[in-house]
Amino acid sequence: MHQDEVWQVYAKNGEPIPGKGWSSAKNNPEVTGDKSIVGVAVIAFYRFDEKGEIEFLWQRRSEKVDRYPGDWDFSAGGHVNLGESLVEAAIRETEEEIGARITADDLQFVTMRPFNCNRFAWVYCVDWTGKPGEPSDFKFDDDEVSEVKWVKYSDMEEFRLKYAKAPLKNDKITFPNLAEWLKLHGYIKA
Repeated sequence: MHQDEVWQVYAKNGEPIPGKGWSSAKNNPEVTGDKSIVGVAVIAFYRFDEKGEIEFLWQRRSEKVDRYPGDWDFSAGGHVNLGESLVEAAIRETEEEIGARITADDLQFVTMRPFNCNRFAWVYCVDWTGKPGEPSDFKFDDDEVSEVKWVKYSDMEEFRLKYAKAPLKNDKITFPNLAEWLKLHGYIKA
């Protein structure tokens, strides 16, 4: 989180409220108790290994961040800034957090869901098969991420429950939606 950001505020129906923002300097609305709803773009990179198994990129949050330091999270993600589209936020956050350059065409929409009473999350996947994907290929320029690693889909649930930040450990919606998306696209068997 950058202290000078102004996050887009959303109506309860998921639409952005034009010109209405929340200053990140005030912390998250959920922390302060404010009823403002903000949005986050979440990006899950996946690739197929040499055996055709699907694996997902996870990032470890830096020890320097104020919330969930050292815990594991999706590949990239963050708040949507005032006036910014969801796609623009996904592209920006991906480059800021892990140094990967993606385009709007790379993003595959998975789901939108309320994350808690103060946040909507739009989840996207990016197929990173065949692209530079060793952990050393990713750059962490903004001190939010300390490392990345690929986790096989078959190991993700155990990994998530052991190592993910608290909101993801307790998340009963995003992972089933991601699994359903993978099934619909034929990446995993039903």
